[in-house]
Amino acid sequence: MEADYSAEITGETRKELVEFIRWYNHVQGHDPLIVGGWAAWAYHHGLGSKDIDVVFPGAASKQMTLTAYFKSNGYSESRNVDFFDFEFSKTRVASDGRKVKIIVDAVSMDRNVQVSGTELIIPWALAEKHKQRFSFAPGAETYIIVPELLLVYKVGALIGRNHYLRTADVSRQSHYQSKLWKDARDVLGLFENCVFDSKLLFRLLSSCGLSDRQLLDAAAAIGEQQFKDEQKGLFGEKWRYVFGNGPVSTSTPGVRNPRY
Repeated sequence: MEADYSAEITGETRKELVEFIRWYNHVQGHDPLIVGGWAAWAYHHGLGSKDIDVVFPGAASKQMTLTAYFKSNGYSESRNVDFFDFEFSKTRVASDGRKVKIIVDAVSMDRNVQVSGTELIIPWALAEKHKQRFSFAPGAETYIIVPELLLVYKVGALIGRNHYLRTADVSRQSHYQSKLWKDARDVLGLFENCVFDSKLLFRLLSSCGLSDRQLLDAAAAIGEQQFKDEQKGLFGEKWRYVFGNGPVSTSTPGVRNPRY
């Protein structure tokens, strides 16, 4: 599955991300809000993403961008894909001649993430409240969500995509397996490179119904299944370090001091 996130593939996606941010800055007059794999990359600088995940301020802003950028730049559209409203895709040709499929997932922040297989809901509106600036390239200033919220979304993704994997048609199972594999590596990358504000992290978990110890243990097990040998043990060790072993609280041992 590592081949799904090779430098040839993610490099082309990053070029498209930078072009989109520069266009958005110029046309909209403000910066887009990036979540998902590229937000994770901004913190761990490990594997890039083959998707670009964007949260828009509202339906009107989203629709204007869909019409003005995606539909006029060779993207085709599909609806209701995983956690987003729309998925847009197009093909770019890499320098080595390989065709790379670029995928942009779009949602407005008045919508919510429904974690599949559960009754849990994670509002996209949280992204607007918990963001910080980041530059992907000169002239490509944007917002990304803070690592605490990104970790919350990733915990939800581990649970939801594992349910999709178990219930999906056979033709879609490799897609969800690849997503889970990448989600787990993004989580490990966040563990290894971020200093978490424990109070903020557990407040966000609690507000989304994810502070239940059984849920966190289930998500940890799903994440560990994506690794082998030493990395599997490392993931579990880092997870326990951040989330602790006992009841979740804002004073859980092992979580590092606040960044703010």
